[in-house]
Amino acid sequence: MSDFIKAIPVVPSATLNIPEPGAIYQGSSSTNGTTVTSTGFLTSNVKAGDSIQVGATGVINLNAEIHTITSVDSDTELTLSTGVVIAAPYDFKIYRANGGTLLEGNSGYSLLVQLDNADNIVFIPVGQTEPISLTNNTNLSVQEVLSEIKVQRVVSCDAANIIALDTD
Repeated sequence: MSDFIKAIPVVPSATLNIPEPGAIYQGSSSTNGTTVTSTGFLTSNVKAGDSIQVGATGVINLNAEIHTITSVDSDTELTLSTGVVIAAPYDFKIYRANGGTLLEGNSGYSLLVQLDNADNIVFIPVGQTEPISLTNNTNLSVQEVLSEIKVQRVVSCDAANIIALDTD
């Protein structure tokens, strides 16, 4: 088994890759829709194309939303590609995008996920464009398979707790 040096909670998305581990900024916003406001972003660190994970107030949870930042409008305001559904106020973390919507150019992650019997996970391995669906059952340990495959995007999953592990 490899030594893991970084980990990130995964928010399933049909359109965005798993971001790079290590939040570059975190804060709270009091606005909904495609605008995120905060007390001040480090605009030299946050840029268009980065990913933002949005959760309920006080937590960044594994059932969060994920969006792409389309512009840094000022030191206190960002614009997103899609609107935030969670009611404001909410907490968020910003990560480097790791390819964003592209299905190329990243090394991928091993996944740690606890699936009950008959639970399903749909993911896209590194270097592929088509998703793969695995269903946990008594004859197949999905966790064993996922520890051997490098994954760049989790499209959907019946389990809420997914962690991406990075060895680079």
